[in-house]
Amino acid sequence: MLEESVLIQPAAVNRDKDGWWYHPGIPDFGGGEDPAPYIAWTKTQGLELKGWHMESDLDGHPYEDGAAHCNGWNPEPPSVEWFLMGIFDTEDGPYAQWARRVTP
Repeated sequence: MLEESVLIQPAAVNRDKDGWWYHPGIPDFGGGEDPAPYIAWTKTQGLELKGWHMESDLDGHPYEDGAAHCNGWNPEPPSVEWFLMGIFDTEDGPYAQWARRVTP
């Protein structure tokens, strides 16, 4: 018999000194670059994901000049039912990802 999955819930956001943050309920997927295990997990969690890059919210930021932080960027959720999954760096710059539970 399979164990029942624990559903991820909103968590307090305590960003590090550089502004990055990951939801503590996200499992460790082995540190690889392949997004497939994460995407599969979000589906089993019944989550819809939405995200955007910092450049969509700000006209300019020190990150664009080589700074390794996203301080000063405070992305807002799309609406009240969304919760933050992470603020992290990507090849295309800082990115915020939000999730909400999909109702069947």
